[in-house]
Formats: sequence, structure tokens, C-alpha cells
Amino acid sequence: MERSSSAERFHARYALALEAFVAGLPQEWSTGVHRDGPVSWRVCEPPGELPAQGWKLHVSASAADALDLLDVVLPALVEAGAAVKLPDDVRSILRINAGLAGRSQVGKIVTVYPSSDAALAALVDRLDAVWRPGQAPAVPSDLPVGPVSEALFIRYGEFTPVGEVVDSTGVRRPALRAPDGSLRPDVRDIRGRQPEWAVPPVRPADRPVNPGFDGPIEIDGATYLPLKLLGEDARGFVALGVRPADQRLVVIRHRRRGVEGDEFGEDVVTRLEPERRVLEHLSGSGLAPEPLAHDASAGYLVVSDAGGGRLERLPVEERLDLMPELAAAVARLHARGIVHRDLKLPNVRVGPDGLRLVDFELAAPIGTRHPVPCLTDGHTPPEGPFAAVEPAYDVYGLGSCLAHAVLGCCPGELPERGNAGRQTGLLLRHGQPTAAAIVRECHHPDPGRRPAAAQVAERLRAALPAMRAERAAGPSAYRGELDVRWARGAAMSAGTAARRFRPHCRHNAHDLPGDGDEGLNLGAAGIVVALATLDTALGTRRFTHDIAGAATWLAERPPSPAHGLFTGDSGVAVALAVAGGRLGRADLVAGARRRFEHAAASRVPDYDLFSGAAGIVWAGCLLDAVLDATWARDLAGRQAGRIVEAARHIDGLVVWPSDPDLEPSGNVFLGAAHGTAGVAMALGIWGGSTGDATAVALAEDAFRGVATHGLTGDGTNILSTTTGESRRAQHWCHGMAGFLWCLLQANAGDDGVREAAVAAFDRATPLLDGPTMCHGLSGVLETWRMLQALPGHRARARRRVAQVADSLRPLHHSQDGVTVWSSESSSVVTPGLWLGFLGPAAQLALAAAGSADPLLSARWLRRCARPVR
Repeated sequence: MERSSSAERFHARYALALEAFVAGLPQEWSTGVHRDGPVSWRVCEPPGELPAQGWKLHVSASAADALDLLDVVLPALVEAGAAVKLPDDVRSILRINAGLAGRSQVGKIVTVYPSSDAALAALVDRLDAVWRPGQAPAVPSDLPVGPVSEALFIRYGEFTPVGEVVDSTGVRRPALRAPDGSLRPDVRDIRGRQPEWAVPPVRPADRPVNPGFDGPIEIDGATYLPLKLLGEDARGFVALGVRPADQRLVVIRHRRRGVEGDEFGEDVVTRLEPERRVLEHLSGSGLAPEPLAHDASAGYLVVSDAGGGRLERLPVEERLDLMPELAAAVARLHARGIVHRDLKLPNVRVGPDGLRLVDFELAAPIGTRHPVPCLTDGHTPPEGPFAAVEPAYDVYGLGSCLAHAVLGCCPGELPERGNAGRQTGLLLRHGQPTAAAIVRECHHPDPGRRPAAAQVAERLRAALPAMRAERAAGPSAYRGELDVRWARGAAMSAGTAARRFRPHCRHNAHDLPGDGDEGLNLGAAGIVVALATLDTALGTRRFTHDIAGAATWLAERPPSPAHGLFTGDSGVAVALAVAGGRLGRADLVAGARRRFEHAAASRVPDYDLFSGAAGIVWAGCLLDAVLDATWARDLAGRQAGRIVEAARHIDGLVVWPSDPDLEPSGNVFLGAAHGTAGVAMALGIWGGSTGDATAVALAEDAFRGVATHGLTGDGTNILSTTTGESRRAQHWCHGMAGFLWCLLQANAGDDGVREAAVAAFDRATPLLDGPTMCHGLSGVLETWRMLQALPGHRARARRRVAQVADSLRPLHHSQDGVTVWSSESSSVVTPGLWLGFLGPAAQLALAAAGSADPLLSARWLRRCARPVR
């Protein structure tokens, strides 16, 4: 803990120095603090107005340079009279340089707003002479400037708001005004591209900011040629490559200077050296890749290709069978004096020669007092990442690996607080007591009382038959029933939590910035539908005022450039119609018609259900059902015609082109959200309600094509694209769950197609996943609720509904005394319907009510729109 204390002292010194700096500013300057996501900023501005847009200067620094930054850079900026924005604390610097504020923000420690281009050029000259930190990260969205300093960058962007640009998916971005007067999105391009009309006021420096992975790499006289990108993030990239001299396959890791830099001057580049030493120590052991080359100055480490597949991607039976071998490999690693410190299933490869561990970036010899202080959610023991290195650290990780192997999902999906107890509790709830007992031993809070890795291997070998039997029993082992009282209480509490975001969802704190403050996906329309669902399913009127507030705000807004069901006007129209009927307000119904007329008349660039023409068509059917009318379907006819005309046949599949602006690769999708299944569902429902036999026939052809030509090799999932990609089968957006959901909604497909989809969905249903509708258990719960309406599946579906609801229980947590679930990231809590905590709340309420109706269906929305007394 000595290093942790040293870091805290450094943080305190920065705070004091920053306050002293602010106190010494000229009296006429204004200062303020504001928070933007994970970063807290201090803004210092001289009197006078700034330009609306122009070239900004970014001064990069590592956390270790923070005090020097205050001493050297800020006085020069104040003397020049430039407005500045800088992190309010060292933790914000750490978050920025770790990419937690977005990859494009790395290195943007001080933002300078010069009064003119001439002032910027003078500042670059002045700072180039005095600011030369050793480990400042490059800013990927900027142009490097200054012939000497490698910590100065410029970008053309917004100074003060001039407006917003909304794209077809509902994403709002700050705008720039082009020379012709039009508004263009202020894009932070990670390749440093600037607006074509913006001429830099200083000559950019001739050095790469964001090196690519597509050229040969020379290290110590040897050449390595990247072949395939395996991963890329703020830290750099990992690529599969080849050494042409002997055709040996290699893995090339490139790390960017200063990223994840800490208070002690270490970053992802400096960590390559201890990793190389660890790999050399393990050379020939068969436990790890072989180190081949290291270039400390350029940030490259080349290792042998470990080969094989990732352990996490194997079927559950194979994952379980390999767990004793994994524990034995960790025991061998400890016997060689090394602790991995990032033990998780994605870091295990399975090849013909057995298991091999990869990614030794955090590894260290036993007894190391100051290890790299990084952590992995769900796998880090209570002693924390600053603790001296001991084998018990990896044993805790082994417990989480076993939980992952059995549950089929990373335990990092569970909330951080009480994570270990949630893992064992979830295993016990789902009939896995043998695995739960071993996980509990590995997770003992006292590291001295955890078993050694060799003991864990023996315990796993002995327990393997019991674990196989328990896991093979699958859903039939679950004997629980839906806890209606808990489901109702949790749903009601989550509805109350949405009030923290009233009157709408403008600041929803989601990791999709500016995404959909109005739509069904993340915005106010989704809140209206969710709260109406809660009151209707639970038989209450608790949220009437909340519904009225959000709907009134929506009705007062102008039509949006986004037209889709989940992202724009079509979904807003549906929500306003529900609220208008429920509250008896003609103004809301009029607002619904105004919004839908705008959407139906558009030439939306995509055809999908989520943000395109299919969503408009389905919205028309929902609107007429809610309002007992026919005008919306008539308006939707234009979009239905566009869909029929745009259909293409490829290798037995009916497909629709994607919006080239959103999918420049040209990928064509097959799933519910953006592909064939969702389009076919909307077309089939519209055709059936209007008597359009051509639309119905095309929809049936599309469903049949996916069922016969759009499946993975084992038939357990649909392909997400025609190029052969696939994603998680249990997810609504691109998986088998969404395909089945569309079949059931449209009442389409013959018995064989439907039964095969049900069987695949049954196999895909996980014991653990994220909580959301789009990418998690809430979408799974909805589909099982719908299957309760099919006589041949009713009993199994009811058991599965109880089981999935039980899995949502350990995923919830309390925030300010009310129930919430996190979104895709455990740190993000937002009330959105499809990606937020109102999705689980609505599904639990519907399950408690015994409803088999989909949340977005004519039957259910008609109920929600009945007038309240």
C-alpha cells in the first residue's frame, strides 16, 4: 500500500498547486468547474468573447508531468491571455490518458482556445521552447505541431456552441459552420483528419501521431509484416504477422507512448520491458508465447503466435473439461516464480499442445512490491492491484474463470460491489453447487486462506463429474419459481429511479454521447413507453405525472432529422400516441401525427427496423392499433414500397442494403435490428394488416432464406452478415433471439422453421449476461415470455421466465436508495428502454403480470393507451 499512499500524496499536491494557480489569476478572469463523463474540468477564461470555432491547441502531458504542467505551461498561457481548460484532479488526467473519456481524447490535458490564428502560432513557438515532457501521449484526433516538443497538437473545432447536427440514428453532435453557411458535424477523427476548408495556421510536424499496422516493421535487423488486425484501442494495436525470413507466424503488439501513464512515469510502453523479461524467464516452458523482438523506443513487442482458439469461445462442456488443466498451468507458472495478475478466459489459448497463457502485461515475479496497478472487473481480489505480488492473486482469478466457464459470461458483468458473493449466489440459484463451492474457496477474502493453484487443480479434477452433471442438467435443474413480489418491487423501484433524469433523457450518461435523447432506444419516448408499461402491468398510477412531463416535452419539440422507430420520429410518435390515449390529451395525439407524417415523408437512407424504413412501417401499424385509425398505415405505404423495391437476392437470401454513411464497409445484415429479420417482420405485419400479398410473400421468403441459408455451421445461430460473421446468439440485435422474436411478432415461418429457432434459442439462453433489452437478459426474458403463448412451449417457457428473471436479480444494484441496472458498461447507469435500466424493469413487470405480449406490440400498447381514471 506504500505506492498507493505515495500516489495519494501526489494527488493532494496537484490539488493544492491548482488552487494556488487559480487564486493567482487576474481578478477579471472567470473560473469554473464542470464534469463531462468521467472527467472533471477546471475552466479559466479572460474577459472578452471567443470565436465560435477555430484552431484549438492541446498540450499533452502524463500524470507524472502534472505539477510541471502547472509550473511551466499555465503561466505562459495566462500571460498570453488565452482561455484554458484543464483537468481538475490527477484522476481525471489518468482517465483521459487511459482512453476512458474516449479514444480521441487521449492526451488532451490542457485545451487552449486562442483568440486568433496568430495568437495560436505565437503560443506554439513559446511552448515548443519550454514544454518537452518525456512521456506525453500523442493526441490521435489532432495534427502535431512544434519542431522540437512532441507534446503540442492542434485541431479545428467548436469553441462556443453554434448548433447541433443529428444523423439518421439520432446521434447529436456539436456543429461547425462551413464556409457555405451549412452546419457540419464537429468530428474528432482518430486519424487526425481535419475539415477540408480549415488551413492550419502553423506547419504540422512531420511525425506520425497514430501509426498504422499495415507496413513492415524493422527491429534489430529483422523484418515483421503485419497480416491481420486482431485488436485496436487507445493503447495501440495487436496484429497477427509473419517473419518473412522463416515464414514464422508472430503476434505484433504496438503500444502508444503515455497511454495509461501513471503518477510514477510508467505507461503501456514502459510495461513492455518487464513483460519481455517475464516471457524470457518462461521461455521453453510451453506456458507462454516466446519473445522474439522488442523496440522500446517505438513501442513494439513481437512474440510467437500462441495459436489455437480462445478458451471462452469453446462450448461449455469443453470449457469445464479444461478447467483442471488451466489450474495446473497456473500452478506451473507459480512454480517458476511468476504471477500472471490478469487471469481470465480471454487470456487463455487452446491449441493442439494444450493450454497456453497470453497477455503477460501485468505479470510480475512473486514478491514484487510495486506491480502495475491495473485491474479486470470481476477478477481482481479484495487486496487490490497495489498489493505485493503473491500467487493468491491468480487463485482468485481462477475462481472467476470457473464462474465464467459455467455461466457462459464474464463475471465482470455483475456489479462491482459484492461481486464475489454475486458469482457464487448465481451459481447456486442455477443448480451449480459444486462449482459454487470451489469458486467460494478461491474467492476467500483472506489471501492466506485461499488454496494453492495445484490444490485447485486437484479439486477440479475430483469435482469434474459432478460439475458436468450439474451443467448438463441445464434448465431442467432449475426448480425455482418467479418471485412475483420481488419482480414487482424491483420494477417499481427502477421506475422511481428514472425520475432522477426528468423531464427527459437529455443527459443520460450513456457511452454513446448525445445518442437519442428523444427516441425509444435511450430517450424520452422509451421512458414514456416503459413507465406506461409499469403502471399498466402493475395496476398502478404512480407514474402518470412522469409520463405527462416527458410526453409534453416531446410534443413541444420540432420534428427530428432522425426518422427511425428506435432512434427518431417514428418511435416518438408511438410514445406520444400511447401517452395521448392514456392521458386523454388531444395535443399529444396531434404531436404523434405531426412527427409520423414527417418521418413517413422522408427518404431515410436505411431500410432497417432500428433507424430505417422498416421501423417507420412498423410504427405506422402500431399507431393505427393504438389510435384505432388507418391513416398511419396509409402514410407508411410509401416506405413499404421503397422496401419492396430495394430487396435483393444473394445466395438464397433476401437482403437490403445498409446506409453507406453508417456502414462504409458495405456489410449487409441479417438480424432483427439492422437486417433481414427486422425488415421482414415489419413488412409482414404491414402486408397482413393492409392485405398486400406481395409484401407478405416477400417477408416469408426473407424469413425462409435466413432459416435455410443464413445460419452458422452448427445451426445454433444466425449469421449477423452475409460475409459470415456471427455475434452472440442470445442477443436481440444480431442473434438467434432476435430472429425468433421477429418470427413470433410477425406470426411468420412454418412450424419447422419456428421449432428449429426455438430449439437454438433454448440452447443459447445464458445463465449470465448483461441486463439490457438489446444485448442482454431483458431481451431474452421478453422472448421467453412470448413463447408462453405457444401451447407446446408453455411449461418450459414459464420455467425459463423464472430462471432469467432470477439471473437479473444479482445484476441489480442500489443507487441513491432505488433499484437500477447498469448498461453495457458497469459504470454507466441510464434509464433508456433498450439499453438502460427501464428495459429490465418493464420485463420484470410484464413477467409478474403473467403477460406473453411483447413490449412493443399492438396488443400491449393498446392496453397501455387505455385512459386512466
